[in-house]
Amino acid sequence: MLETILITGASRGIGLALARELVSHGNRVFAGCRKPGSAAGLSALEAKHPDLLSVVTLDVDSDSSVAAAAKAVIAKNPALDALVNNAAVFPEEGNESILDMDLAHFRAAFETNVLGVIRVTRAFLPLLEKAKNPRVVNISSGAGSISDKTDFGYYAYSASKAALNMVTRAMAAEFKPRGIAFAAVSPGWVRTEMGGPNAPLTPEESARSLANTIAKLSMKETSAFLDRDGGGHECRW
Repeated sequence: MLETILITGASRGIGLALARELVSHGNRVFAGCRKPGSAAGLSALEAKHPDLLSVVTLDVDSDSSVAAAAKAVIAKNPALDALVNNAAVFPEEGNESILDMDLAHFRAAFETNVLGVIRVTRAFLPLLEKAKNPRVVNISSGAGSISDKTDFGYYAYSASKAALNMVTRAMAAEFKPRGIAFAAVSPGWVRTEMGGPNAPLTPEESARSLANTIAKLSMKETSAFLDRDGGGHECRW
């Protein structure tokens, strides 16, 4: 079944690859990004599929930007089948000691990776509630697994993703009576600007799995922490 899906952070990497994948199957996609004017790949995709893809200015760190984006989407579509909170930042080098690490890295990571997800989800809930099978997919990371943490790397990013997982669980519990499924999903280690050149997965490979997981997500999986293949493939909290 063809659906209407909003993706944040869609200007590059996993977000852009996911927009391409979803559009290729005939879905209606709203692609959110901070600076559409500099998102060449996204603009090209919109020009190729003007009936299926709409680029929306959306800075998840800004209350006013998120509110304006919600109004823009509502003007074009009365309901939203799925929201993919993909926008994220990786503010640190990754090898800093907690003894001298700039605490601004934590503020930046939590502002985008946690508060940004909350802002966007709250703004688009009215559209999700009008769908028959509404889902919210929060793109998390294996770095957010507390059980698997064995080193001191990526303090800010890892902490923000662990917090995102908790927020996902809490929202899943709150909105379960309203029939909205929430899941945290790890896309895998992907060769993006954030993932680096040594990652084993291409954005396209990750996006294909993610698109399938988004399509199949239901209330049976609500509150789960899944890997990109979904189903019974769960990550450790």
